[in-house]
Amino acid sequence: MKIGKTKRIKLGSVLCVFLMVFSFSCADLEEDPGKTQLSPGTLNSVETLDVLVTGMYRTVQNDARWSDFYIAGYGGDDITTFSAGNKQGFREADWRTQTNLSERINRAWDAPYSMIAIANTAINAAPDIVVTEDEQEIFDRIVGEAYFMRAFAYLHLTRTFGKVVINLEVNSLEERELSPIEDVYQQIESDLLEAEGLLPDVYPGVVVVGARPSKGAAKGFLARLYMHWAGFPLNDSSKYAMAATKAKEVIDGPYGYALAPRMREMWTVANRFNHDEGVFTMVFCDELCNLGNRTTGRLGFPVDAGGWNETFGEIAFFEDMEASAQSEGTMARFEDTYILEVIPRRDRPNGADWRNFKNEPHPILRKVGGGDMSEASLVVNSTNTPLNRYFMRYADVLLTYAEAAGRSGGVTADAWEALNKVRRRAAGLDPNIPEGSIDLTSGDLAELAYTERKWELAGEYERWHDLVRMDRIAEAFANRSPEERVDVVNNTQPSATGAAAYFTPIPQSELDLAPQLAD
Repeated sequence: MKIGKTKRIKLGSVLCVFLMVFSFSCADLEEDPGKTQLSPGTLNSVETLDVLVTGMYRTVQNDARWSDFYIAGYGGDDITTFSAGNKQGFREADWRTQTNLSERINRAWDAPYSMIAIANTAINAAPDIVVTEDEQEIFDRIVGEAYFMRAFAYLHLTRTFGKVVINLEVNSLEERELSPIEDVYQQIESDLLEAEGLLPDVYPGVVVVGARPSKGAAKGFLARLYMHWAGFPLNDSSKYAMAATKAKEVIDGPYGYALAPRMREMWTVANRFNHDEGVFTMVFCDELCNLGNRTTGRLGFPVDAGGWNETFGEIAFFEDMEASAQSEGTMARFEDTYILEVIPRRDRPNGADWRNFKNEPHPILRKVGGGDMSEASLVVNSTNTPLNRYFMRYADVLLTYAEAAGRSGGVTADAWEALNKVRRRAAGLDPNIPEGSIDLTSGDLAELAYTERKWELAGEYERWHDLVRMDRIAEAFANRSPEERVDVVNNTQPSATGAAAYFTPIPQSELDLAPQLAD
């Protein structure tokens, strides 16, 4: 970057850039926002850079509001979909029978590259922007956000597709080619380390903790990256210690994260901002900006209840979690995870539980259907809700630390405490007050934490990625209930073998443009 004492900014140029950013941010949702770019030369001030990076979050909202952005997550044993209708893309992801022609895989590929295109524009422009001493802090923060979001996008890509294309330049003319997963991890690590050094401890002027990334978020995503690096397919176990270190830095740091008093509150309209658990959170709105969360609300209910049959809980997982919760004393979390209230159905106005629905009975997830049924007019009866999307929660960080400490041989009292804080909240207790009937102090900490993640993050599209990194997808498929009808219409069985079992194939539309990406 260039350092100068003063910098005059023409208001007209700032407004011009703002309008250009706003035009692609609020464009038709079927368009690719990344195709409408500003060249690095257009970004000649801190103000214009700020407008571009702020607009990048609108791009994330445009795509992260749809279920197919999380298509890989349907492979987890915690969630499923409908066996018929227009849900074939989700069904193929659920049973890992995807091909390059599968429906609903394009957004998971295209959307991150739209984010990357904007981040590249900001990062490429940054060295040539004149920055005054008064602007240095905000400049660092903006550039740090660009590095963070580029890393976020690449992590989403590689967790979904495995090998992906690394592109760090604007309008590069180099032929695209797939990079090995280790190279992708190294790039993500590099970007997150840059972000860690540039982002503030607490993002200023943001009411919702985690709505914009901080230094703590960069550390948290480094911990997540190292957990994957340590697991399948690279299996570099030395990264477990690095994951534990980074997660512990988040726990010990001045970043303002804390467990919400009760988990279900985070998936309500009334309380979605009244907690500090979001490490990185996508905030949605419905009426104000018409960018509601389209993964929630009616999409989590069957047709009998006026729903759209998109995202349900799996039966075996539900039954296993209920049995575990009864045994472990964590029924509060179980009740916060599933809607157990009687839900009206069309032929029975007084209601029925999920097992009595005619239209393919499945457990209903609160994280999809909404945490509080008193908000039915805002959530249950809508496909465009203002519920948050938590890309990472503080509970995730605590359990990452406990598991990584266990797998790296670094078991300490602090690691047990991280696990127990989550367990106490799961029991409906204050997470910060020890409770002998709930707390664990012996056993295989790594496996206990891994199992705790299974229950804690159910329905958040994370379970699949945990199954992959531990190479346990065959075990999960074997545990599916015989009542599941995910793809019974095609007489298809889940696949736990072959490359497509672990990673989603690259869309055929992309291979048509770049045949060399066929792997």
